[in-house]
Amino acid sequence: MDEATIIEILKKWNPWERKLDFGVKRPYYIKKIYPYFERKEVLVLKGIRRSGKSTLMKQLIRELIKNRVDKKQVLYLNLDDYNLANDLKISLFEDVLNAYIKYSGNKNKIYFFIDEIQKIDGWEKWIRTKYDLNENIKFTISGSTASLLSKKLSTLLTGRNLSFKIMPLSFKEFTEFKKDGLLEEYLKFGGFPEVVLEKSEDKKLFILHQYFEDIIYKDIVERYNIRNAKQLVELARYFVSASGSKASFNKLSNVFGLSNDTLALYVSYMIDAYLLFEVTYFSFSAKIKHDVTKLSKLYALDNGLINVVSVKYSKSLGQMFENTVLVKLVESFDEVSYWSELKSEIDFIAGRIAINVTATDEIPDREFKGLNDFNKKHKNFSNLLITPNTKMKNVTTLQNFLTKTVIQNHSIFS
Repeated sequence: MDEATIIEILKKWNPWERKLDFGVKRPYYIKKIYPYFERKEVLVLKGIRRSGKSTLMKQLIRELIKNRVDKKQVLYLNLDDYNLANDLKISLFEDVLNAYIKYSGNKNKIYFFIDEIQKIDGWEKWIRTKYDLNENIKFTISGSTASLLSKKLSTLLTGRNLSFKIMPLSFKEFTEFKKDGLLEEYLKFGGFPEVVLEKSEDKKLFILHQYFEDIIYKDIVERYNIRNAKQLVELARYFVSASGSKASFNKLSNVFGLSNDTLALYVSYMIDAYLLFEVTYFSFSAKIKHDVTKLSKLYALDNGLINVVSVKYSKSLGQMFENTVLVKLVESFDEVSYWSELKSEIDFIAGRIAINVTATDEIPDREFKGLNDFNKKHKNFSNLLITPNTKMKNVTTLQNFLTKTVIQNHSIFS
């Protein structure tokens, strides 16, 4: 691609000569990420497609400019731009960088943002070379696949990157985006920014359906060359609609006509694409934790996706409550577990916190029994029971948990 064409493409995305659409500000992530622009490490933004990574990059660019970084020091490359579709090879990085330097005349530090970087094979080698040569470039990259980024980072960029997980809007962010937003709406349609800002319920559902399809086809089918996409789609629909269920591959193998190994592989792809989150069985014993009889639970990472693939919303309020709590926990914890023994069960264990969730204020005895039985076996864990409206010691409402609860150092504060 020639320099003139590259510059014309870049002008559309960069703040050099035009005002960018920065969207609704997300202070939580700006405050969390921006201080690390002072450091050398590559900043990595990872998360589900359409969670707002691209918009967040633009908001970080705005923070740089507000703090007196010259506009011409910023270089943003969007690899999702269809104009680049035929040039997605590693040489594109060098071509873009050279064209930019010649055009901008910038001789100071370059703040290089690369969106959807996994689209170019070998990207990590190029960045590693630039990094180790101490070139005056600060890289910020994004991607929608967990393991693809993780494998590359763990091999060639170990100790050279700082990763940040970008989620759809938390409920607190939801109320900032939509001042009159109610918990019921968040439970039903989730936190994807564009869905939250859309007023029409029909359009919300249409957008969510498109997101589901894009995640399946663009982040899984195309990336892994899946031949039988129909089976994958049906499997994804099942796991999302049955969010919170245990993943019994033996039972599902016959239903979907797939071997256990293929099922496990497809599920790993869904987890990599942030469509699902795996909640493993809790135990301090590795032998018990990885016992094949201790099935993992799989949760959708946004309630709206459950609603768009399921017609039983009115019958599954408990599922929506539980899923919403899980999404909140994933913001702060890389690992979340569950525990069960005989008739006792804990929905979530995160850090040193044991949490049960119920969608009724007439709290069943089993919720307290599960927490008490778990505490008898495992000391030094705090308890929390989440309900619709009840407040008492170690019991809080879902809205209070989502808006006022802060999770720090694996402890909960309200």
